Amino acid sequence: MSRSANFPIRFAGQTKQQAKVLIAKSASDTDIDFRCPACGVSKVSSFGLKGGYPLGRCDGCGTIFAPVDGATGKTRELYEHYYNSVRFDLPATAAATLERLVRSCERYRSLGRWLDIGYGEGGLLRIVESHGWKCHGTELSPQALDFGRSQGWIVASDPEKDSRFEPGGFDVVTMIEFIEHALEPSNALAQAARLLRPGGLLYLTTPNAGSINRRILGIDWSVISPPEHVTIWSAEGIKTALERVGLKVERVRTEGLNPGELIARLRLRRTGRNGGASSEPSRNDVAFALNEAMMRGRGRRMLKRGINHTLSALGIGDSLKVWARKVE
Repeated sequence: MSRSANFPIRFAGQTKQQAKVLIAKSASDTDIDFRCPACGVSKVSSFGLKGGYPLGRCDGCGTIFAPVDGATGKTRELYEHYYNSVRFDLPATAAATLERLVRSCERYRSLGRWLDIGYGEGGLLRIVESHGWKCHGTELSPQALDFGRSQGWIVASDPEKDSRFEPGGFDVVTMIEFIEHALEPSNALAQAARLLRPGGLLYLTTPNAGSINRRILGIDWSVISPPEHVTIWSAEGIKTALERVGLKVERVRTEGLNPGELIARLRLRRTGRNGGASSEPSRNDVAFALNEAMMRGRGRRMLKRGINHTLSALGIGDSLKVWARKVE
């Protein structure tokens, strides 16, 4: 699920007061759990509605989330067609970033097995394999599963029901842009913890609820897109959730800034005209183009590192990057 497609999001047109009513109803409905999926707090403020889904913001940790009742069928259908038109390739700059990640994980190698949960187009696993690891992966998409099998990887849609995915059997488990999609994120994190060996590493990335884009754009930030993204995590929230499943968080960074939507918002305020979704480049296209541009030349790479250092120090980068170790 690491590919973030731009699915059309409609606004339901309800007022903020109606959103509060829906959240209150959700909180009293036994079929919907409106407690924060990160820290378990039940005190939640309305964050509005998007795509017909009421969104809440945890008063404790700041994580933003949508109720999952009724989303399961839609979500499965969504991911069954998620990779219909992709080429399963990887931009050079993204490959270089993943190469650095894989090299940094070498010190965790003991069993020699790496699991990528929601491996998507398989870019990370191809690099992992080139470094001599035995590759395992999970996905819902039939196309992604077929691709994984064609590469000789051990893949499954549900590792709980597959004996090839042994508890404690992996040195490294990765979740790249996955956990925001999970309908039951606590279960997904607990599963990752069970599959890790003692002392093993969980590395994950996910959109940051405290990012500057979220702070300025609010609910209009395209990353907030239920039922595709159902949880937008805060740094505090993801740390709490990982600690609850027995993982020790060793490092958290917030990096990256995609200015595309901020520029569009400024243009709208200046001209009063909205070109429409079809006239604007996608969030992902802007991100890839910007990353490519910032990697050309030593000076630009140094500038990028400086920007990311500042974004992380302030906690306002678009992406959370988390390193957590299973307690021995």
